[in-house]
Amino acid sequence: MNPFRPRPARAVLARGATLLCLTLTSMAAQAQAWLPEKGSLSFSLNHSEALNKKHYTSTGDEIDVGHTDLTVESFAGSYSPSDRVQVRAVLPYVTTRYRGPGLGGHDTEIDNGSWHSAVTDLQLSVHFQVTDGPIAFAPYVGVIIPIQGYVVQGHAAPGRGLNEYWVGMYVGSSFNEWIPRMYVQGRFNYAFVDEVAGIAHDRNNADLEIGYFLNSNWSIRVLAAWQDTLGGIDVPVPVTGALFPYHDRLASESYVKIGGGTAWAINDRWSTYAFYMEAVEGKNGHKTDHSMAVGVSYGFGGPLHRRRQ
Repeated sequence: MNPFRPRPARAVLARGATLLCLTLTSMAAQAQAWLPEKGSLSFSLNHSEALNKKHYTSTGDEIDVGHTDLTVESFAGSYSPSDRVQVRAVLPYVTTRYRGPGLGGHDTEIDNGSWHSAVTDLQLSVHFQVTDGPIAFAPYVGVIIPIQGYVVQGHAAPGRGLNEYWVGMYVGSSFNEWIPRMYVQGRFNYAFVDEVAGIAHDRNNADLEIGYFLNSNWSIRVLAAWQDTLGGIDVPVPVTGALFPYHDRLASESYVKIGGGTAWAINDRWSTYAFYMEAVEGKNGHKTDHSMAVGVSYGFGGPLHRRRQ
């Protein structure tokens, strides 16, 4: 069987994914347009780091009010009860540090220059394989649930502490007929986010991935990520403003990020991957100077299990 046809690529792609945009998008980025086959069970560990040197204003200008370091250790597990369904869970452990003047305008110790760590939001999703032929289509639903209280205000806040409900889809296609070993896939996600201070701030996200298999084990990828917040507020907010206590959670953040990476399927069970991304434009949020992620995935069951029966 040709290893670069869509069906085999489905198994490789489903195991060789990682975080594109860290923390909030980790769940979606580790699922794909091609889901694993029935009985597949996989686990992955991911380490990612990001440096934010500047902030975007509401007009897209960049200002330097201190640097923020972010690392995320994520553990993910997935299971496919059928060829058409995959369930997935992701739990991130986030460590942050703010390096800037004083407390950076926030009256919180999270910005005192030291490293702070927290287990943040459990991410659960169910994915459905509607088609996997020339055009693969895999819609999904998901939920983000904060599992403990943590600081949500400050440059180094590890998250927003809000429930989110996701509805999205992956679409992918193999270009093997025209460009051997190449594929493309995209994701669109709509997040229903809990209101804060009576203000809505739902969010749209979209990702694009173009990949090429150097051989049956190695692949390289070009990545792009986009976000647009529907509602929310512009930042910065005056310290005396009524919404200042909520501005970190309500910021109407948008961005465009680009990057690339590689994945290596070591054997039928193990794969590893590395990716790099940076922001090229944005509004109302941190500017990602650069982010890097490396990880390893282990999978079993599915077609491998059946071959051994």
